[in-house]
Amino acid sequence: MQVILTKNVENLGKRGEVKTVKGGYFRNYLAPKGLAFTATPKRMAWAEKEMEKIVKEKQELAKQAEKYKEEIEATKITIEAKTTDKDTLYGKIDEKELVKQLEEQAKVQVDKKQIKLENPIKKIGEYEFQVSLTDEVEATVKVEVKAAK
Repeated sequence: MQVILTKNVENLGKRGEVKTVKGGYFRNYLAPKGLAFTATPKRMAWAEKEMEKIVKEKQELAKQAEKYKEEIEATKITIEAKTTDKDTLYGKIDEKELVKQLEEQAKVQVDKKQIKLENPIKKIGEYEFQVSLTDEVEATVKVEVKAAK
């Protein structure tokens, strides 16, 4: 069964896309939540217009994201944390803490899902992590972890 998505659906597709799904999935999940409707010729024309609009929005977002990227990359975050004698942290610095520090020090609001950190930071030193602003634009942020005095 072909459907047109009215909103982004995780693991399926984005708004305006035409997808083939099983009837039960459409009737029991997508339709009741207003996430999709059946594909008819009229609705297909609507989907094409919607996709054109989405492409324009993405282009504008990419321009804004480039400016935002420059601001983020110009900032170096410094975090002071309690440490042991061997320069390891008592706790860890994870995505949640990095979001908080970005808001405080760089005046930038991001979601923790946008931060790509391979492992939590557990030692003193300098690190880098990625902030995904859009599908195509990622900013690299430098963070320095120091021992609290």
